[in-house]
Amino acid sequence: MRRRERINFLSIVSAEVLTLLLVVAAASSAQVSTRRPPEPLIPQFTANKGELLQKLRDRKFRDLDAQLNSYQARFEENALAESNSAVAYEAFFSPDPALGPLLDEWVSKDPNSCPAHSARAEYLVGAGYQARGDQSSDETSAGQFAEMNALLAKAVEDATTAIKLNPKSSFGYASIIDAATGASDDDLREQTFAAGLKNVPLSMVIRVSEIRALQPRWGGSYGAMERLAAEAQKYAVQNPKLVTLKGFADVERGKVALSENDLEGAHTFYDQAVQEGGYLFNTGYTSRGMLYLRLGRYDDALRDLDHANHLRPQEPKVLEALAVIYAHFKRPKDTLALIQEYRTFAEPDPDLVNLEIWAQNFDPESVSGTRKGGD
Repeated sequence: MRRRERINFLSIVSAEVLTLLLVVAAASSAQVSTRRPPEPLIPQFTANKGELLQKLRDRKFRDLDAQLNSYQARFEENALAESNSAVAYEAFFSPDPALGPLLDEWVSKDPNSCPAHSARAEYLVGAGYQARGDQSSDETSAGQFAEMNALLAKAVEDATTAIKLNPKSSFGYASIIDAATGASDDDLREQTFAAGLKNVPLSMVIRVSEIRALQPRWGGSYGAMERLAAEAQKYAVQNPKLVTLKGFADVERGKVALSENDLEGAHTFYDQAVQEGGYLFNTGYTSRGMLYLRLGRYDDALRDLDHANHLRPQEPKVLEALAVIYAHFKRPKDTLALIQEYRTFAEPDPDLVNLEIWAQNFDPESVSGTRKGGD
């Protein structure tokens, strides 16, 4: 477990916000049903990260408000539609520093915009984690921790404003949980999680942030993750996506096995995760697909990662892995298409750029008997 610097967000968040978290004014209760869940459909996605970021760069703030508010309205009508909103807000979880001033301008021009505050909160959480870096605590400077803490505190302020503007904004609660996790403020995290479920009981986003905070690497336990998943199943009729929570603990076990170079053990855990989480569990399919790619099992990797891409489009690591697989099968057009999609919302790393150059200069006559993999 990594030791983390602690910041007490409760000393930063105003009394008004604490009241919001502890006594949620717009509390609601979901009807609990014991009926057999209907066969769920893969959520329909209309959000496009590249288009959303371009609207931000073009300062089309009203269009962004309308679009993101429409996604929220759909979620409030159909819990499965929260996945579409999740893809949309992930666009702002970006390392691009140019987005910061644009988000500031959006908030300044419309301080009563819930989407503007939610988007900036997402950006600030990402910036906070980036400021801290990936090194161990002993290799992280006090300055890095201070910068992280300042950014996460600002994220909490934006997220609480978003919640005040719309108490059913699941992304506001999730952003606070993510910030509190990074800063090891368990009190704020637990209060926010309780308030979030009280107000948005069918939310998957809130539970995903919390179940990740309960990973052993953050000081939690597999048992705590499994208890959260089990508790959520009483709402699975209303939101079949909640079934996928049952696979998160085994995905984490698989990651630990992989870090210890136990590939067989990782495969076993990922298989269990997919079985437990079901066919909507994009995280499970992504994890197993990445392992298949590492093992050189390209057909299996393509099957899992293509399914994951349908379940949750525009995940950078999935697009990159699929590009690699299509390159292996000598399918340069598919490789280029994936990299071009990737470029609409993120900057490719040098390996992906080299793959793009290969695809642009591919000579089909230099290869005979090319496999079509996945066709």
